[in-house]
Amino acid sequence: MKITTKHRFSLIALLPLILFAIPRSASAQSDGQKLYDNNCAKCHGSDGSGSTAIGKAVGAKDLRSDEAKKLTNAEITTQIDQGKGNMPPFGGTLDKAQINSLIPIIREFSKKAAAPSKKAGCCSRSDGK
Repeated sequence: MKITTKHRFSLIALLPLILFAIPRSASAQSDGQKLYDNNCAKCHGSDGSGSTAIGKAVGAKDLRSDEAKKLTNAEITTQIDQGKGNMPPFGGTLDKAQINSLIPIIREFSKKAAAPSKKAGCCSRSDGK
């Protein structure tokens, strides 16, 4: 197949678009991570477990849990925007693009296994046996 001048020009014209798209994706991921670290990690923890002192006090959800895995992107967006339970709304401080940048961060946590939950009395006995 012979590459014509017209094809060469098209390829050259598309190259900058492709090159700009790649760093933008990486930048969006790091922006989302910064937002998570500044706004979410206080309660949900750097690992998404919700096991920080504040997270335990307010009952922050484990972002690695089966419950979190079942949430749609729209449900996650709504919870961040409007809050839910003890979680405050962030719609007044984060814009839609910022909230959307948190979705991949939260999805990464859901790929990791949550710690098994301990039921009261299942794992230890008061008589030491």
